[in-house]
Amino acid sequence: MAVQTQTKIPVVDFSDENLKPGTASWLKVRNDVCRALEEYGCFAAELGNKFPLELHEAIFGAAQELFDFPTETKEKVTSEKLFHGYVASPLRERMMIDNATSPQVIRKLTNIFWPNGNDHVRESADAYVKKMTELDEMVTRMVFENYGAEKYYDSHLELTSRTLSLLRYKKHQKDGNNEGIKTHTDKHFTTILHQNRVRGLEVKTKDGEWIGFDPSPSSFLFLAGDALQVWSNDRIQASLHRVMLVENEERYSLGTFAFHEGTIHVPEELIDEKHPLQYNPFNNNEYAKAQVALIQKEISLKSFCGVNC
Repeated sequence: MAVQTQTKIPVVDFSDENLKPGTASWLKVRNDVCRALEEYGCFAAELGNKFPLELHEAIFGAAQELFDFPTETKEKVTSEKLFHGYVASPLRERMMIDNATSPQVIRKLTNIFWPNGNDHVRESADAYVKKMTELDEMVTRMVFENYGAEKYYDSHLELTSRTLSLLRYKKHQKDGNNEGIKTHTDKHFTTILHQNRVRGLEVKTKDGEWIGFDPSPSSFLFLAGDALQVWSNDRIQASLHRVMLVENEERYSLGTFAFHEGTIHVPEELIDEKHPLQYNPFNNNEYAKAQVALIQKEISLKSFCGVNC
């Protein structure tokens, strides 16, 4: 009898200190990245020593400290964007911090909880966001290069903002719903997820199989979002994923979301006879607002900006 092997999320190794554009190692990783995104819409990025264990422990220690504060303190984390800032539900709590690459924003956040400041938490958060920005910019550059559209890379970065999301999930419940986050795609361009040792994050393959992400301190799940699907003219599909509460421990997760602040046009380099134009110009802000207006039902990309709709 043949042994059926379980599908696993592809792992891409970014630990090489000499990973620079134009090198043989860069071209190999670029190929691995784009193949994984086209096939799965995601991959596990392994950073190795580029992401120190001390930073992993520091950022998750900071997240736990923040969520342990009284609710009235956490509710001071606010945002003009609906569902950003601090939001609590029966199974999880979340803080979404916009423009997280700004040291002033991180300082303002820490001052809410520690009026006299907390250099350790602030410095850990700044260092974490910097690492995630470096990874996202590297992967995005690889994607643009792979499709012959590198000339658009710099202008894309100029219109990119980043949101940092901190989440705390409750323990597995013996009775009731244990779906921490329902099946969805992210509405941004790209997402990087990092978590503590508690499992629960799952992605759905093209074949409809759910596969779990095995966490480690130096591994990160990189996900394509809806905006990248539009930009790539459907060469890359946004990753369907969910969180299931499967362990009797609190689960902490960090998400770094890259958001395109302008209007995305499918590059002409990605349009040909085999890949006809699929999308009209796409405004990420308008799309996000349309999603908020339909809280109980997601609007599809095709119905929002599809060429034939």
